Amino acid sequence: HWDLGATEATRVLSWDAPDADASAFGEPTLVLAPGDGHAAVRRDHQLWLHDRDGTARQLTFDGSDDVVYGGAAHRAEFGITQGMFWSADGRYLAFYREDLRPIAVYPYQHVDRMPPSPRHGRYPMAGRPHSRVRVFVCDTTDYRVTPMAGDPDADRYQTNLTFAPDGTLLVVQVDRGQQHLELARFDPRTGQRLGTLLREHDREWIEPEHPAIPLADGRLLWWSSRSGHRHLYLHDRDGALVRQVTDGNFDVQELLHVAPDGSRVWFAAAGEDPRQRHLFVAEVAKEGQRRVTRERGTHEVSLSPDAARASVVWSNLEQPPRARLLDTATGAVTALPQPEHPLSRFRLPRQRFFELETDDGEVLYGHLALPADFDPKRRYPVLHYVYGGPHAQLVKDQWLGGAAVWLQALCADGFVVSRLDNRGTPNRGADFEQAIHRRLGTIEVEDQMRAVAWLREQPFVDGARIGVHGWSFGGYMTLRLMLLHPEAFACGISGAPVTDWAMYETGYTERYMDTPAENPDGYAASSCLPLAGRLKRPLLLVHGSDDRTVMWSHTLQFVDRCIDAGVDLDYFPYPQQLHGLRGKDRAHFLSKLRRYLLENLRPR
Repeated sequence: HWDLGATEATRVLSWDAPDADASAFGEPTLVLAPGDGHAAVRRDHQLWLHDRDGTARQLTFDGSDDVVYGGAAHRAEFGITQGMFWSADGRYLAFYREDLRPIAVYPYQHVDRMPPSPRHGRYPMAGRPHSRVRVFVCDTTDYRVTPMAGDPDADRYQTNLTFAPDGTLLVVQVDRGQQHLELARFDPRTGQRLGTLLREHDREWIEPEHPAIPLADGRLLWWSSRSGHRHLYLHDRDGALVRQVTDGNFDVQELLHVAPDGSRVWFAAAGEDPRQRHLFVAEVAKEGQRRVTRERGTHEVSLSPDAARASVVWSNLEQPPRARLLDTATGAVTALPQPEHPLSRFRLPRQRFFELETDDGEVLYGHLALPADFDPKRRYPVLHYVYGGPHAQLVKDQWLGGAAVWLQALCADGFVVSRLDNRGTPNRGADFEQAIHRRLGTIEVEDQMRAVAWLREQPFVDGARIGVHGWSFGGYMTLRLMLLHPEAFACGISGAPVTDWAMYETGYTERYMDTPAENPDGYAASSCLPLAGRLKRPLLLVHGSDDRTVMWSHTLQFVDRCIDAGVDLDYFPYPQQLHGLRGKDRAHFLSKLRRYLLENLRPR
């Protein structure tokens, strides 16, 4: 610890170095207890506990590559970003034990060695066996480790752990089909299940991404989309519903602060326009909700410990980011000193929003970045950038529309860059998001083609020079668009695409598609592999060889189908790169993408 003004630090706790590589999901391998009384460390596949007196205790003994302790279970689905959880008083440590042995071994390899060598790993594909997960608790009063009650072979997800003020452990349990959940309470000392506090069901899917939030008096705040939008609800200590706390035709995006006495909550949500983001405050036990931020746009907020003030970075489509200090009671704003923005010395692209409507009346929001010297009498080539999958909203009312700087930079080469959020993307309510259920790659393509049709109608667009690019789900969408509409695009660049959902992971795929046995027609219709022979225009396909999210085999199988069909394509692997390219590989790819667009779309 280092006290302000002191000349030296005081050593409180020390431990041996944890494992260097957590996993592909980046969860921590070291978690400090509140008050810094203990350090839970993952080392050599085991969990260790280090105390202030210098004692190191080994808590587990059968850990291995296939039995993982303290990791983000279930491949970091359901909002899980870590695998070790301390109680507020630092007495209890809860942690996951994930047995990966039911999952088939996947042939990962080190291709950068001489000779290349296999690397052990497993990957759970849709409809096939996946891991078995249990929750354990260590009581630091005697260091006893206890499993929480339940069938060790149960095929269910153990998610979103948290401790209640009375020391009991709350666990959100989800069935394999992801349509039912239970919030269960356990005695951490004995492992006994003390009861089920609440249950929820959704005929499409249910996806808890937040633990219950215990209040000081034992009541709970709970996230739910039961109203059709994601909101916060107050339940009593036994799980009974007391009232809905937040309300409106919008989704709560982030819970920012809960008053220590549980009387108020501060949260981020869009409000009336789903492209925006604002700070709201709501009373917990009675009516009273108001929007605190006022200006149109996006407000990224960090609250003071007492929530009386907030540090806010505000921007909108036209306004560069500005740092401010906000009085949350009055809404009064004080500008903070701000250096010149590093992009301010460049001629930046012009920004525009556009809106389209689906056949059933849903509004789709799009964004254009236009060259800085845009001439409405010219006809420009277009790069249509796409993601289109769950959990990612592209179009936002913030500076540059939320588009990455590298996309904006393409405007300097004479491209128009377009983007659209289709049905299936977040922050638009359950109906909008769940429209894709059991039919991935269909309704999303329809919506994106609405944008392409709209682009063709614009006098400044050359409809014969439209390219498409996306990564991951966007890579899948790039293939779907080019294969289902082979004449619509002059070229495409697909990065790390899913080419058949039967080869993608259990938790994600089965949520949206059910299993291949339950939905064979949906899987067949959503696959890119049978469509390979329909490719007519230039396609650049890239993939990292060590991708542990979308397996390299997705791309290899698509390439093989193209060979069978006598179809030519451009394929480029990035050796030993993961799902997101990094460092020099990322720079290499962006340079390659730019050259590919220049060659095939020929801006003038």
